Amino acid sequence: MLLDRLLTLPGFLYQIGSRYYYLGKWICKECSDVNATDSVTMYQICRSGNEEPETNMYFQKLRAFSDFALEVPYDPSGIKANMSSLLSSLNDDENQKLEDQVLHFEEDLAKYCS
Repeated sequence: MLLDRLLTLPGFLYQIGSRYYYLGKWICKECSDVNATDSVTMYQICRSGNEEPETNMYFQKLRAFSDFALEVPYDPSGIKANMSSLLSSLNDDENQKLEDQVLHFEEDLAKYCS
């Protein structure tokens, strides 16, 4: 289940339709920072072009943006409820695209953070 996977992963910035969300075990928050959202686009372009050094750089930037977006105090039940609500609002196409992005994140997390 996607919710369970996201709640075990560090935060990352994902594109859902025309919006962007920080999702992970410590965060569920919409993002409107243009620098961060532009980095998602660049990450996706570099990743699809197999440009390893650049993909790693944008991956690390997106992880950093996500960490900087964390809010205190940490509210695990609120994060889970908000994420569950967000995921249940997705249509099939949005859900599949998010699943693909999470898979790419998991692959790159193992590659760049091991």
